[in-house]
Amino acid sequence: MKFGKYIQALLIIASASFISSCDDGNIYPDSGKDSGGKGLSVVMKGNITGNDAFYGTDYTLALAAFSEDNDFAVITKGVGQGEMEVTLSNIPAEAISVELCVINRLRERIFTLASLPLEDNTKETVSFDVGEIDASPYNVIATGVFAVSCSQCHGATGHAAAGLDLHPEEAYRMLVIVPSVIVEGEMRVKPGDASHSTLWQALATNISDSWAFSHSNLLTFEKTDFIETWINQGIPQ
Repeated sequence: MKFGKYIQALLIIASASFISSCDDGNIYPDSGKDSGGKGLSVVMKGNITGNDAFYGTDYTLALAAFSEDNDFAVITKGVGQGEMEVTLSNIPAEAISVELCVINRLRERIFTLASLPLEDNTKETVSFDVGEIDASPYNVIATGVFAVSCSQCHGATGHAAAGLDLHPEEAYRMLVIVPSVIVEGEMRVKPGDASHSTLWQALATNISDSWAFSHSNLLTFEKTDFIETWINQGIPQ
């Protein structure tokens, strides 16, 4: 991550009123406290699945408000699992959206699962129905990375480069503990070992520079880091 992004995050944290969570070590604002907001509350309703032990350390599933052109949340509240109702209160005036999203320890948005615009809102309390959401790390990667950035070359036109189909419904069986056809002796995804997984190698190193397409600039560092963590934790579904 670039140094400037860390400085930006630290300035945001320093300028807001925060309470640190002693349970998981993450630093998030307590939405029950006055954060200088405009009195707006968003009530999210939905059925969340897949929010397991993968979250709560380096990454958190959260209801979060964002200002314009800023990937760092101005206020957040953690989201659990199951049928639920979560209220994010005292949302700051500069917020233009509230999202159900995956954030890192700096409250930086990694993946958005559902979004609610606030710019034209005139109410003090807004309902946000997200429906059924599969927040499992694999589904987040499959829908937020494979479907968006990879399947165009890997399966969308009926041709799967390197014999690898990365449509969300096919990607897991095509990747996990499957020998690489390009890098001899490696797996496409080796659970518990990202450094010996060609998926991570292609995204995080220059190994693919000599292939038909260079993958190293395909994703942001933050998304690549999420994939690395997912692999190193044994590819939890």
